[in-house]
Formats: sequence, structure tokens, C-alpha cells
Amino acid sequence: MAIAPDQTDTFDDLLTCTICLETFTGPKYLPCLHTFCTACINTYILSTAGKEKTKTSFKCPICRRNVLMAESTGNPETWAEKLPGNHFVASMMDRQAIRRSEKLCDSCKANNESKNASSWCVVCEEAFCGSCEKYHKSFKMSAKHPIVLLNDIATNKEPVSISSLIYCEEHQGEVIKAYCIDHSKPLCTLCATLSHRKCEDVITIEKAASETSKQLSDLLQSRKDLTTDFEKETEAILTKVSTIKDNIIKHLNKIENQIKDEIKSLKKEAGLKLSEQSQELENLKSTIDNWTTIFDTCLQHGSEVQCLLELNRINENKVKFVDAINEGTSEMKNVSMLLETNDIAEKFPERVAVIGVVKLVETNKSCPKLFLCKNVNFRTGEINVIKVIELTGSSLTYPSGIFMKDEYVFTHRNFSKVLKYNNNGDFLAELKLPIPPNDIDQMNDTTAAVSSGSYTFYIINTHDMTLCRKINNTCAVHGFCYVSGEFILACGKSLTWINSSTGVKNEQATTNGDTYLIYAQDRNNYICADGTNTVSKVVNHTKVFTYKSDILLKPRGIDKDCDGNVYICGYASANIHVLSHDGRLVRIIQAKSIGIESPWVVRFKKNSNQFFVTCFTTGKVVVCEIV
Repeated sequence: MAIAPDQTDTFDDLLTCTICLETFTGPKYLPCLHTFCTACINTYILSTAGKEKTKTSFKCPICRRNVLMAESTGNPETWAEKLPGNHFVASMMDRQAIRRSEKLCDSCKANNESKNASSWCVVCEEAFCGSCEKYHKSFKMSAKHPIVLLNDIATNKEPVSISSLIYCEEHQGEVIKAYCIDHSKPLCTLCATLSHRKCEDVITIEKAASETSKQLSDLLQSRKDLTTDFEKETEAILTKVSTIKDNIIKHLNKIENQIKDEIKSLKKEAGLKLSEQSQELENLKSTIDNWTTIFDTCLQHGSEVQCLLELNRINENKVKFVDAINEGTSEMKNVSMLLETNDIAEKFPERVAVIGVVKLVETNKSCPKLFLCKNVNFRTGEINVIKVIELTGSSLTYPSGIFMKDEYVFTHRNFSKVLKYNNNGDFLAELKLPIPPNDIDQMNDTTAAVSSGSYTFYIINTHDMTLCRKINNTCAVHGFCYVSGEFILACGKSLTWINSSTGVKNEQATTNGDTYLIYAQDRNNYICADGTNTVSKVVNHTKVFTYKSDILLKPRGIDKDCDGNVYICGYASANIHVLSHDGRLVRIIQAKSIGIESPWVVRFKKNSNQFFVTCFTTGKVVVCEIV
């Protein structure tokens, strides 16, 4: 473990058990990677097993993830010891002791003596005092072991490695020296010699570590770049919202001024017309008043002849006067002002409830992969058949299977068996079940669950091919997926979520039918058949895409490659449809091109370009790779 000189002693929390709050003693880690003292996790397991009355699993004290202990079912007292040791934390504990000048000589300690250590053997991972270091160097086996001064480690004068060896899990005492890209597995010399002689891509463990480190750096940089871009996008959206608001206000002010000007203009026009009409009527009234005054004066002071003459003059003008009045009044109309509002403007708060809808769009394009794998274009790469496995027995229906490390495990419905084959396709072992199996899924490195037609689930140990326990289930099931302590069951038009330890139903949903197998990333993110020629992806109870095709008949097995492309077996159409992560058709693989009649199940090996397809009618399994 190399530590750069600019790093400081900042990993106290990493070395502290969250149960006892002390520095770890015999650190053990769970599948979720949370680490505890051996004694602490043992006490916790025993108390939990007693309360929950379970003899098969326990929950992580921190994240509550279910930890299945299939190999030690019914005996919680042994579970803690069977958990893997956290060697990284142990090496950090050594480093912490060195930095605090608390490290004692391991050789002296073995002889019940206490003497401060002054040096460290990188290969043996042991501390020595001056005398023991001298003896260590005198032995032929350890003479060339790299020795570093504890003071150099403590003061971080230069990057110092305090551990250079990683040991093989399969071959005790053998050091990991290589990495198989074909199988995504670290190898010791025996692994490489016995099991990986035919593998094409085997590299040194140092190169694998370097590549992984580079990929991690690229991934971290990608996340940083994405964070920066996301901040910029957020600011751009906020600016756009403000601009839209300002433009709306500016436009409202503009159209307000326009209609105000129009109102003023119409008011002025109508006012002038009314004023002219009023003046005209005033003039006519003045004429009548004048005629009345003249006629009254004639009657009082004029002669009869004068009265007659004035009356005749008035009568002569009366017709013209009446015509003028009729003409003037006929053109007069009452005037009022109305506003015919725009319906959108009048009901603006209702019609324009939002400026827009903000969405988070997730894509897989810019994120580099964090694993060692062949450089493959999964969408256009050539598909090669690398082996064919004829399952034991003749005809076989509903064959399912999984990759388990370097082995294959298949269900055999006709013989009510689970079969195990090695990486070369050679038969290894079998397990007889009470009921014919339907589907199988992996739970952990050595444990798988098998569904059956009688609703019963069987939990099996695939390492020694033994039946661990069974789970009674009351819900219909054909295919299923295991996700975080739950089984998602598929059967006909129903999906059901049950507890993987108790079989208790947690949730249920319906589909449009033909839902017999399912792929699930987690309990709220899954893909399944949604009709005789339709497949849907559902995330958080919402369909994010639906793919429908007339040349996809009776969709069955579904899986994803490590680029996120979706593979759908068309059982009745004899093809495999490949979709992008967002449901767009990428290509169609004809089943006959890989020697299959009716594709039933497709399964990809994790972080690999290899997959297998099972045939419904013959029981044949074809293992392929994309190159």
C-alpha cells in the first residue's frame, strides 16, 4: 500500500469500528463493504438472530442491507468468523501504529518480548527491531526482501509501500501476480497455469492496477467535469428563466401601452363626434328659438299683414328645417366603449401556470467504464460462438442459467435438477430438487435462488451444490430477479415483490401480459414483457420507454451488456432484439445465426463481452462473445 508524501494521517474514522467506537480488532467486512471488529459483529449477529428468529441471514448494522449466510445456515455462531477479513484496513492499522511510534517488533512479540520496531519488511508485512532485521536478512529466503525504515514511513519522506503482496483466495499462500481480462479475475501462478492457459488477455497485476487507477482517475475527472457542466447548466437555466420573466413583463408593458393609446384615440374620436352633433343640435334649437321670438313680436306689435308675411317666411323654411333635423338626428348614434379581452390574457394565471418544466436527463454517453474489459463495440461487434453446452438429458423446456465466477449453473426442468458446468463446458455436479425449477438468479458469490412451479423458492449453495433452505411463497411465479433482499416475481400479467427471507408479499403490479421473465437493476428500475410483442422499462412506477415490434413475438429472457444495451429474446420470432438504454432498436440477432431455434434466456457475464443463450425446445446452451 503506497502512501504519497503529501498525505496526512487523516484516516482515523476508517479504522474505527462503528459498534464499539474503538480501533478495529480483527476487521471483517460485509458485502456492502462496511467493516466491524470480529467480536463486535459476532455479538451483533447473535443478538439479531435471536430477535428476528432467522437462521439464514442478518442485516448490516449501518445500511440494513441483508447479508445471506447460506454456507452456515442455522448456525449464527460461526458467521462472523466466515466473513472475509479486511486486509486493507489491517494494513492501514499497521501504518497508523507506525506513524504513532507504537509498532513493536513482530518477531520479538512472537517470543513474548516487547521491543520497539525500527524497520518493515514489505514482503512479509512484519516489523523488526535492529537485531531481528539483521537475522531476517541473513536467511536465504528473505535476504532480498525490501526493507524500509519505519521512520521513513512515519514521516512520509517519500511514497513508501508497506504491503506488496495480495494472496489468492483459491490457492492458499499463492501471491496474485496476473489478471485475466477475459474472466475479469486476478490470478496467482496456479490459477494462470491450471484454469486460464487458453485465455487470450492475461496481464500483470501491476498493469491491471495501473489501468484501474487510470480508469478511476478518468471517472473522477468525468464526475468533476459533469459537476462543473451541471453548475453551468443550472446557472444558464436560471438566467433563461429571468430573461423569460423580463421579456414577459416587457411585452405586457408594451401591449398595455398599445391598448391605452388605442383607448385614448377612440375616446378622442368619439368625443369630437359627440361634440359636433351637440353643436349642430344647438344651432337648430337657436333657429327655432329665433323664429318663435319673431312670430311672438309680430303678434304683439305688428300688423296683420306683417304677421302673415313672417308666417309665410317661416313656413317656407320649415320644410328645409325639418329635413335638416331629420338628416342630423338620423346619423346620431349612442356611443359606448367595450374591451374584448384575449382569453389567455384574462386567465393568464390559469392558462400559463408555469414557464416550463425542469427535468434531469440521464445519459450513459460520457461516463468511462471502471473495469478491465476488452475494447468492444457491443452495438456493431461481430458475434462469435465460443462453445456449445448440451445439458444432460434429451429435450428440455424452460432452461435458465447464470454465470457463477468461472462456472455455469443451469436449471433442468424435465429432470428437476440444477446442473453445474466448468468454464470449458464440462459437467461438474448436479442437485436434485423436489419440484421442477423455472428460473435461477444469483444472490451472492456462492448462493443462488431457484423458482419453481409450486411457488416454492429453493436457496442453494452453488459451490458444493447443496440445498440450503426453501422459502414458501403464495404468489404466482415463473421468472424472477433478486435485488437487495427482495425477489421480483414475474408471471403472466403480474409482478410481485416478496421478502427474500420470509416470502412475505411487499408489493404488486400488473402488466399487459406475457410477463414470464424480468430484468431488474433495483426494485424500482426493471424491464419486462408488456404484451405479446411489447417490452417496457419502468423506473419509479413510471414507464420510461415502451418498445413494440411486429417481429418480436413472445418476449422472454432480458438482460443488459456492460454498455447498458438491452437484449430481448423473441421466443416465438426466433430472434434477439438489441435496444439502446433508452429503448431504440440497435440491431436484431437472428437465433439461427448462433445455432438456436427458440431463444429463451440470455445472460451476460458481469463486466464481460461474453453471454449465453438457452434454447427452449432443445435445451442447448450457446456461449457467445462480441468482438
